[in-house]
Amino acid sequence: MTLIDLYFPKQNRKMKKILEKYPLFLLTLPAFIVIHLEKELHGLIHYEFVYDRVIILFAVPFIILGIWYLLLRSVSTASLMTVICLLPFYFTGDLKNWLSDKFPRSFLQSYFFLLSVFAVMLLILFFILRKKRIVPGKLFFFINTAILLFITADVVTIFFTASKNLYTANGKNELSYQACDSCKKPDIYYIIFDAYTSSKQLKNEYGYSNQAIEDYLLNKEFYIAKDSKSNYNYTAFSVGSTFNMNYITNVDTIKKTTDREYLQALKLVYKNNLVTFLQNQDYKILNHSLFDIGSSPTTIKHVDFWGIRELFDQYNLFFKLYADAGYHLPSRIKYLFSNKYFVNSPELRKDLSDTVFRHLLQSIKMKVNHPKFVYAHFLDPHPPYFFDSTGKMLPKTSDAAEGYIHQVAYSNRLIKQIVDSILAIPERPAIIILQGDHGITFKEPFYPPNKFPNLNALFFSNKDYRLLTDSITNVNTFRIVLNTFFEQNLTLLPDNCYHLWQ
Repeated sequence: MTLIDLYFPKQNRKMKKILEKYPLFLLTLPAFIVIHLEKELHGLIHYEFVYDRVIILFAVPFIILGIWYLLLRSVSTASLMTVICLLPFYFTGDLKNWLSDKFPRSFLQSYFFLLSVFAVMLLILFFILRKKRIVPGKLFFFINTAILLFITADVVTIFFTASKNLYTANGKNELSYQACDSCKKPDIYYIIFDAYTSSKQLKNEYGYSNQAIEDYLLNKEFYIAKDSKSNYNYTAFSVGSTFNMNYITNVDTIKKTTDREYLQALKLVYKNNLVTFLQNQDYKILNHSLFDIGSSPTTIKHVDFWGIRELFDQYNLFFKLYADAGYHLPSRIKYLFSNKYFVNSPELRKDLSDTVFRHLLQSIKMKVNHPKFVYAHFLDPHPPYFFDSTGKMLPKTSDAAEGYIHQVAYSNRLIKQIVDSILAIPERPAIIILQGDHGITFKEPFYPPNKFPNLNALFFSNKDYRLLTDSITNVNTFRIVLNTFFEQNLTLLPDNCYHLWQ
């Protein structure tokens, strides 16, 4: 009795014959890629952004099969040649990224070397198979079974076990909550302006006075933390840490953080300590941000904020080549590869700001029976810059620093309208947090600490600002909120900053 007999008793021999006879791997291999990415970022992939990439993944095997069939006149051998071609087509991106990490600037990770090796292997196999008409059934069985086992493992992980997170935000600072049935639960408005630096930094680095917006906020009885800093210099890490009220484990501040690793940080926001606490306090969560949060996905649906499309492009050799060397191509060809779902055009950028602002105002005016947690995340004043503070197109001669100042001024106009709208509804106690998720610098030579100073202005309706300090960092924001309004006794963490390289 063979191993095949053990795994495939008589009642399942039909399935065994199917696996030996048919090249199911032409469908299951691209299916494995899609399922594997879903496992990696379960719940975070918006497939409307990548449906064409998925179609390409499934179409390529049959295009290649047709070409090899014309040369070999055998479906069996053409299928085997096709799967050999699919390996470099799908997985050169992952292989090159791994080699680039292990052997930076080495010839081994060059496209010339990798594609030359694949071409030689393909030629050798072609000369071996060109006179054959049938591939041994055991080989098809092995390939089909192996891919199906990989798919099964990923499906089990998605539906029955949790995919292991690269980053976590608990560790030694586990949170312990106290019951507070008598607390007057305020509406909480958490409003981020991406890369909005501190007034001190604006004055020192750009010569721009932000006094007008500070005077406005002080007149509204805000507390402005003049020396505030973010804990991380990239959005997903900063917001993930803030929402979990903890520092993040496994963050590498020495090596570059890859795009793939960066996307793992989205999970920190998707399931976080703050929203779990507020949901247990019967809060209604209204999310108008760059992030999906568990059962409260963002209402901003039309923009691929995190480049999920580019993640799928890693599994297409042509798109991977374009991403790494596309700057050599003519403009007309570049247009074919352009990413229309990301905010790299004036139209999309303006539409994004307008949509977040409109949704935020709707949530402010919404009357509900429960307290509200409203999270809005404006991409302003983060680059790229297209408009001045009045909404007119910036001249092409404008530099990045000039564009940034215009976007700060534009953001200040939004802040006034938002704060006025919230304070015009006095029925409930309120918390308003206006915050930069990190800062920014254009100064040369580049100095990492300049990327941490940030806007941090807080309004507490009870005016109890005793726990706030001028040097607060974002990680303590909601520890202070919970201590002040929910009678918690959470220890405030040291104010540390961690610079990630990308």
